[in-house]
Amino acid sequence: MNAKIQVLLCKCCSEVPELLNIAKLEKLASESGNVLSVMTLDALCDGKELAMVVAEARIKEIDRAVVLACQKKDVSPALIKAYKRVGVNEHLVQIVNIREEVVLPHAAEQERAQAKAQTMLLSALARSRLLQPLERSSEDMKTRNVVIVGGGVAGQAAAKEAAKYGVHTIILEKTGKSVTAPGVVMPHATLIGGKGYGGNFELKIRVGESLEDLGAASVVIASGGGWSTLKGALAKAVRGAMPLYEFHQKLHAEQTSAGTVVFMDTPDPAGKTLKVQDYAWDETLETAIELKRKHPETAVYVIFQEMRASGLSELAYKEAAELGVKFVRYDRSATPKVDPKDPTTLSVKDLTQGDELKIRLGTMVFASIPASPDNQIIAEALRIPMSVDGAIRRGSIQRGPVSTPKPGVFVCGSALFPKSREVAAAEGQAAGKLAGEFAARGSIEFGGIVAQVTQEKCSACLTCVRTCPYEAPFIGTASKAEIRVQACQGCGMCVGICPSKAIELHNYTDDQIMTESKTLLGGDF
Repeated sequence: MNAKIQVLLCKCCSEVPELLNIAKLEKLASESGNVLSVMTLDALCDGKELAMVVAEARIKEIDRAVVLACQKKDVSPALIKAYKRVGVNEHLVQIVNIREEVVLPHAAEQERAQAKAQTMLLSALARSRLLQPLERSSEDMKTRNVVIVGGGVAGQAAAKEAAKYGVHTIILEKTGKSVTAPGVVMPHATLIGGKGYGGNFELKIRVGESLEDLGAASVVIASGGGWSTLKGALAKAVRGAMPLYEFHQKLHAEQTSAGTVVFMDTPDPAGKTLKVQDYAWDETLETAIELKRKHPETAVYVIFQEMRASGLSELAYKEAAELGVKFVRYDRSATPKVDPKDPTTLSVKDLTQGDELKIRLGTMVFASIPASPDNQIIAEALRIPMSVDGAIRRGSIQRGPVSTPKPGVFVCGSALFPKSREVAAAEGQAAGKLAGEFAARGSIEFGGIVAQVTQEKCSACLTCVRTCPYEAPFIGTASKAEIRVQACQGCGMCVGICPSKAIELHNYTDDQIMTESKTLLGGDF
């Protein structure tokens, strides 16, 4: 193929030249076939030199590029837009992360780093020559509905924020409680099934005793959590033990009993009848502080396996300690115990000090908040993964802290893990903003790097249908697998698992991968 390649070498703010010989990389690139332009830039991520890049690409009539720089997310968006302006297809731009794959791991091995960088450059060029331009298509959304599962603090915040984008919000609230939010609030409504993809979801909901179908452009999961039932070993041993929310109510009503107050993370520290659930860190600290302010003479203990008092909560931790709240961390191998013969004394080994403490109990308060049991149903309905503790799994914490692996589905609040009302509301606003923006587009783009089935090879074994997390493959009218490209995210799972080798991923074909691999390994096989 008569490819016209531009090679960009980024100095990554001078980190690369300190280790690598840029002149050798430039010479190697310029002597390689189909390379018409080689440019070295100081810092590609700041975008200051992109005008020079596209000017060169326009003059040389470049149709593809190989970029040696940082990780893709740091340089890709602005660079892709710049190349689009001169007609370079976005799928013909390869970004090679030499900073994290060469410079950082081989900082003390200059010769090895240079050889590796040169090999990676040659392999990227070999693959680039075989790449094909890919096009994307669009489809109109059938509705502008943003469906929010849960009408708590996070759900209400999400509805208010999404409504700013002119979309229609619908809150599914499984209880009959009053919810103040724009749009429609459906009490006694739960999500039980669904199909489709971001922009055009078809949800099945239960409202009371009836079933209804509901279209949605995007979905926000704000299912929250629930206080754990007190069925663990400690709860049985201690008479009058209560969950945190109940103690908080008694504290406000001045109905707390005299004596030492112990805040425990879970009724079952050993995890025999319950998993050791997430801890309501913020609420525990706030309640302990309030208790100490109202009753300074009361001895207060906070006993936990792990506490994530991050951000401003660190200040609450410091304030509680200064007020006299005693923090005791224990290990699961030495969990707190209550002697059945003396149920008023709690024994716990302080992991930090190594001392065995005997605490005379007045009131024991449990502050565990398990994930909502509805999460399993929601995850299965939307075909999204869950975390090991039963919460909804979000996407990248850096790039999408309220996103999920499925486009058009967002998550916030205690559907992720327990958190304060303020944090839940902030996450709800973020999720609502993204969901509102998504639905307000009115159309979805799809295509590009997606899977394709060679139907002559397909044995209709349904392996791809069962495997795909996005419900992209289906059996078509010819009784062969087809790919619903609107749903395909280009993950390649179906390609790898197909026993008939009937599926390929655009721009990750066997020929392209083998050519790149042969160059990397320096041989023919």
